Amino acid sequence: MPTPSENHDLAGCFACGTDSSRGMHLQFRADGEGVMAETQTDSSWVGWQGLVHGGLLATLMDEAVGWAVAAIGKTGLTARLSVRYLLPVAPFQRLIVRAWVQSSDRRGARTGASIELPTGRKVATAEALMLFVKDLPRSVDA
Repeated sequence: MPTPSENHDLAGCFACGTDSSRGMHLQFRADGEGVMAETQTDSSWVGWQGLVHGGLLATLMDEAVGWAVAAIGKTGLTARLSVRYLLPVAPFQRLIVRAWVQSSDRRGARTGASIELPTGRKVATAEALMLFVKDLPRSVDA
């Protein structure tokens, strides 16, 4: 099975890519039983009424659970992501995203994630089902 870095575009990825000019530039590291990254929202993340778009918060957690699976030596694709929004987030807010593997078998993993303020107050949580893959599927042309 290829290593996660062989299957991931570490330069061009919107969430963690180093070369993505409009990306989030997340840098994950091991944290207890999972992974974590810090980020700062900005005005380009805004949706309704000056609040950070919920889809971008979901993106943070989706990327994080992928890295949590990578931390156990697997490549996983998100089969299901369930997000719970707890608090609105303003632009220019510092956020910490965390993810962990709750359980796994030969086919995939159940994972969890959270986003919190530097104070530790959670703004969103997620659960995801990740399916392990050997080779990434090709995109489908319309």
